[in-house]
Amino acid sequence: MSLFTSSSNNSSFWSNNFKKKSIYLLICFYCLTIFGVLPQDQKIADSLTHIYQLNAINDTDKLKLLANLSFNEINDLGRGLQYAEELISLSQRLENNRYLRAGYFLKGTKKRLLGKLDAALDAFFKSAEVAKKSRHVRGEGDAYGAIADIYSVANNHLNAKVYYNKAIATLRLSNDSISLASALLNAGDEFRKIRNYDSALGYFRESQTIFEKVNYLSGKGYSVGGIGMIYAKIGKNDLAINHLNEAIRILEEIQDYYPICDYLNSLADVYTSKGNDETALNYARKSLQLAERHGLREQIADAALKLSELYEKAGNAGESLKHYKTHIAYRDSINNLANVQKMADLRTNYEVSQKQIEVNLLNQQKRTERNLSLALGIILTLTMIILAILIRNNKNRQKAYKILNLQKLQTDEQKAKAEDALIELQATQQQLIQSAKMASLGELTAGVAHEIQNPLNFVNNFSEVSVDLLGELREGTVNKLTASDKAEADAVINDLADNLKKINHHGKRADSIVKGMLQHSRISSNKKEPTDINALADEYLRLSYHGLRAKDNTFNASIETNFDNNIEKLSIVPQDVGRVLINIYNNAFYSVHEKAKRNVDGYEPKLLVTTKGIVKNGELKGVRIRIRDNGMGIPDKILDKIYQPFFTTKPTGQGTGLGLSLSYDIITNEHKGELKVDTKEGVYTEFIIDLPNKKDAVVIQ
Repeated sequence: MSLFTSSSNNSSFWSNNFKKKSIYLLICFYCLTIFGVLPQDQKIADSLTHIYQLNAINDTDKLKLLANLSFNEINDLGRGLQYAEELISLSQRLENNRYLRAGYFLKGTKKRLLGKLDAALDAFFKSAEVAKKSRHVRGEGDAYGAIADIYSVANNHLNAKVYYNKAIATLRLSNDSISLASALLNAGDEFRKIRNYDSALGYFRESQTIFEKVNYLSGKGYSVGGIGMIYAKIGKNDLAINHLNEAIRILEEIQDYYPICDYLNSLADVYTSKGNDETALNYARKSLQLAERHGLREQIADAALKLSELYEKAGNAGESLKHYKTHIAYRDSINNLANVQKMADLRTNYEVSQKQIEVNLLNQQKRTERNLSLALGIILTLTMIILAILIRNNKNRQKAYKILNLQKLQTDEQKAKAEDALIELQATQQQLIQSAKMASLGELTAGVAHEIQNPLNFVNNFSEVSVDLLGELREGTVNKLTASDKAEADAVINDLADNLKKINHHGKRADSIVKGMLQHSRISSNKKEPTDINALADEYLRLSYHGLRAKDNTFNASIETNFDNNIEKLSIVPQDVGRVLINIYNNAFYSVHEKAKRNVDGYEPKLLVTTKGIVKNGELKGVRIRIRDNGMGIPDKILDKIYQPFFTTKPTGQGTGLGLSLSYDIITNEHKGELKVDTKEGVYTEFIIDLPNKKDAVVIQ
């Protein structure tokens, strides 16, 4: 968690360094509770090194020693990485998954702190794989959290959110409060990066409560520091100073200097906002010195950028450029992921050259101002005889100022456009990569489903034919047997018939799942056309209701619609949105039907469907569809799972668990909209669909 958000767009990518702290926090607990690793302390590491050099212990004890050495080595990250590599090698030779999982996690931590993001990501994935194979739930959740941290640092927010959700969901199953608190801490930082400060503050406070309850000092320090950074962002300077100083005090006691560098930068931001630039400069210098002393590359990049901005504000162009070059060099040395490495040198040279141009322009403006001031002094000493010349020169000076200001405005505008184009290009690139991955996965799923479909059809068809053949056998050959043999044959035929019916029943279940997979993985044509939303919602509502009535004519429900007749036609893929509607309608009717079966006094099944246009400044921004039933509701404990593929609460054979997953994909990805749910268990469920009016429209809030 970098403790500042610079006004420079170039710093935004590197304002996400909090993750390294939680990795250390996570591995502290990870190694302490599983392997009995000693508390993190460089003196402990030095003592253990002496034991290691004696080489007089057996392999089993050496595993624990290597884990202690790698974990406690905090001054020499390279040596700590060497211990982790040796731990991995020895664990593989001894086939010890317990320490192999820890070895990969330690390796990922050291690589992360050294700025090797791709190598760290590889190590954490391997740790998660080993944990999953050995069914170590907490180890798997910890690894997912570390993977999310790496994606977050690399500004891959899509993958970061996926793995934070996996980490938190997995760790809740493990009932491990400290690991869960670490994941919450990092999820809070993700909200901080997108400037959702209220949510971020909630996550930090929740993690602080957990850490204080178990008296975990490091965790408390990180949580307090995170809260301080949020206060700094929302302008509560006094609270920010108190929290940041408290976090620094806690972490200095345990010699954890990595986050202290970030907190010093945040204090520099606070004092800058208070107008105390000299104090801000001192904090930034302390941050850079501490980061250089411990070889913290990301902190060096952040502190150098902060000093560059402060020196530029103070008018010291030389120092500003020097520190900016340091920032660029360290930033690009860390950002070595494959998709940006090829452009690192070109980008560095370009940005430095642009910075040089800005410095030269600033120096030129200062020289012009000095020359004008000198000319003004000379003019003031002249006699009244040359008053006309003085006025003319004054007019020329004003014209020059206007030209310079116009040029500066044009330059700033061009720079802003270039930066916006770069951000848009990066976002588009990430979307294209993700779309390609999802398309490949969909094609693979469709291919597998098609391959399964053929043998599945044979199973279903031959099971039905076999039942008919058994009937013919009973009516033909069996009738010719003696009474005792006929009775025995009838019993066998009955058993075979029952078995074939079960095979046919479960074959049809599998067939419905395969069809759901084909629907879920299909590649949509995305052919949008103007569509009457009211007519579409009403058509599929009647279709769903009559479909259920066809299966059970005893079922009845009260249906109410409230459509906004003022909304225009919306550009959508009507077939896909219709699939979403019928999925939600079917679920709603199923819920009220199940509740009706319980014979609740005075209960009447009801379904309410409404549409409403979202209008801003006289323009239709989108349409909101609400589908509300008074059925069973959704329990809180499964609310975060309802969009997962194959998750269903229906009895076996009545649902595939693909409907809501497919609906979520159609609304959010295909139509750039939003699918939300509001529910209370046993009372009601309401699904809310937001469809924007334009292809590139943002989600309606």
